[in-house]
Amino acid sequence: MLKQIKSLTKQTLVYGVGTIATRMVTFLLLPVYTNVMPDEKYGQAALIFTFLALMNHVYNYGLDSAFMRYYSHENTEKDKTLVLSSAMIMAGLSSFVLSILVYHSRSFLAVKFLDDAAFDNLFIYAAGILFFDCLARVPFAFLRQERRPMVFMGVRFINVLLTLGLNIYFVALLKHGVRGIFFSNLITSFVTALLLFGIMIQKVRLTFSRKIAVQLFHFGVPFVPSGLAVAAMEMWNRMILKQYLGMDEVGIFSAAYKLGIFMLLIATGFYYAWQPFFLREGKKEESRDLFGRIMTYFVVVSLGAWVFLTAFINDIANIHIGGKYLLGLDYQSGVKIVPYILMGYVFYGINQVLIPGFYFEKKTKYMAIITIIAAVVNVALNYLLVPVLGILGPGFAMIAGNLALVIMSFFVSQKLFRVHYEYKRLLLLFVIFPLAGFLIYFLQPHVIIKIIVVLGLPLILKFFHFFNAGELGLLRKLVKRG
Repeated sequence: MLKQIKSLTKQTLVYGVGTIATRMVTFLLLPVYTNVMPDEKYGQAALIFTFLALMNHVYNYGLDSAFMRYYSHENTEKDKTLVLSSAMIMAGLSSFVLSILVYHSRSFLAVKFLDDAAFDNLFIYAAGILFFDCLARVPFAFLRQERRPMVFMGVRFINVLLTLGLNIYFVALLKHGVRGIFFSNLITSFVTALLLFGIMIQKVRLTFSRKIAVQLFHFGVPFVPSGLAVAAMEMWNRMILKQYLGMDEVGIFSAAYKLGIFMLLIATGFYYAWQPFFLREGKKEESRDLFGRIMTYFVVVSLGAWVFLTAFINDIANIHIGGKYLLGLDYQSGVKIVPYILMGYVFYGINQVLIPGFYFEKKTKYMAIITIIAAVVNVALNYLLVPVLGILGPGFAMIAGNLALVIMSFFVSQKLFRVHYEYKRLLLLFVIFPLAGFLIYFLQPHVIIKIIVVLGLPLILKFFHFFNAGELGLLRKLVKRG
């Protein structure tokens, strides 16, 4: 078991670095946007990103996950190439058709999302970004499946540098505002797709299997409603905030929401390694204990990160050089939502640990149904809570929606493939860590007290006999090395 967990940890760290680098761009650009752009303009950008998040799932229709599922089960290079080529051709044709539709619907979309058809040119950029991003999904999945994390990470880093440099140039220096954001993203998406095409050109052939295409489509298409539901849970709150509170509050909320990215990075980095890992391990008897232990360790890491970030989030938001703050002063009122957003992402990550059974039994349609129900819970609570609690409403709604997702996924996945989860240890974690985090957040003690509490959490767990003998031995070795 230890060997497999070490392998998963290594892959998580490698993919996590690439994912963190990509996602950190939005964080690093936060001071650029919030110190340069008025909150109303940032709110407009956030609503276009909402559209992109929703449409990404339509464009991809679960094709990358379907590709990994069928590619991993082929034994010969010829069959693997046929799966890869078929998936690439499907991605190219479908994304081209969809981008044509977005282009011709640009005026309608501008009115729907931004209340003004004059902004229709922004959706031309969106159509191009979606097209090139979709072309990149299968190649990225291929690199993960082939265990080529360094190539994966290299492309990600190029993406990061381009995004960062171009946004600084067009938004901060040339002052092109919202248009500059999406023009920068379009160039970056094009270059990323071009790089991946260069990597894949020797592997892909002009061969297409209708049978494989049907299999990929049927496996992947249930991911569309579930993906849309996930995007709705994360992004649709902006549309509700616009309806009740106006574009300014959308900008403030969206900027502060970016501070929750740290927890999303943990969940996403883990997922990129976890999906190919559990597919390789398969539905063996020993996997039941292995997956259960991985759940415990994931919860330890994610809740530990939550406590740290919740304790220091006000300090992080106020980092500044001269008069330039990490989160612009006009956006600081949104910091209060961050602990709840972070906790919502904790449950989001836990749900990802629960998915092996759905894949093993090819029951991805159940994932769609569960996720749609959770999204209904989330969106309904947003409509109920935003008029009462303002921008805090989406935070509570996010926790409730993702918690509902975890509960439903747990019961269904256990029927498909029963995993031996360590319930007593998980319960202890969910008592101690949230209590510590919220006490620090609401009391706001001296920074030294915060550090003592955060660093003292392992000792508290040891006091309650959380660790087994093997884990205690490993901890002693790590302390000695330190």
